[in-house]
Amino acid sequence: MSSVWSSRDLTLVILTAVVVFIFTLLIFQYATVLTGIVGANYIFTFGMALLVSLTFLLFEGRRWRFFLHNTLVAILTLPTTLAGPPYDVFPRIVLILVGIIADLLFNSFYNTFKNENRLVFWSIISGTGFFLLLPFFQILFFPLFFSSQFVSGFTNVIIIMLPWIIGGGVIGGYIGFRIYKRIS
Repeated sequence: MSSVWSSRDLTLVILTAVVVFIFTLLIFQYATVLTGIVGANYIFTFGMALLVSLTFLLFEGRRWRFFLHNTLVAILTLPTTLAGPPYDVFPRIVLILVGIIADLLFNSFYNTFKNENRLVFWSIISGTGFFLLLPFFQILFFPLFFSSQFVSGFTNVIIIMLPWIIGGGVIGGYIGFRIYKRIS
């Protein structure tokens, strides 16, 4: 496994970040925009988990690609409701932090799952795990940036939607793997 960055790696990082940005613009943010319910975006976990697991698979376990991808997503989605209120920089720090943790955690096990021919499980775990880590860290760090009323409303929505988030992560992770197998 090479740690050298190729032009293919940089292209994939930029391309996947732009795809997530477009999905956020066209679909993901509208649950919160239309309802006003903070955290309602997680209704579209399926689509985002598909993109996250596909991104992890395309990077093939190489370190720091997903972190850079997630950092670009945080910057590109600044005017959207992806990780918090539009144009609010501080909640994007949580998104970047989760990107570092997910990169280190999930990419550490890529070769193990690949060698055992079980990448489908790794894809499901990474897609679901990312969307369990993100709201957990948002609930943990949002009190530093937002009022307790905002945080309690967000926490309640996440708790209610937790089965949906897990199911969307599993389905999105599986379909992301099927797409990866088709294009690789």
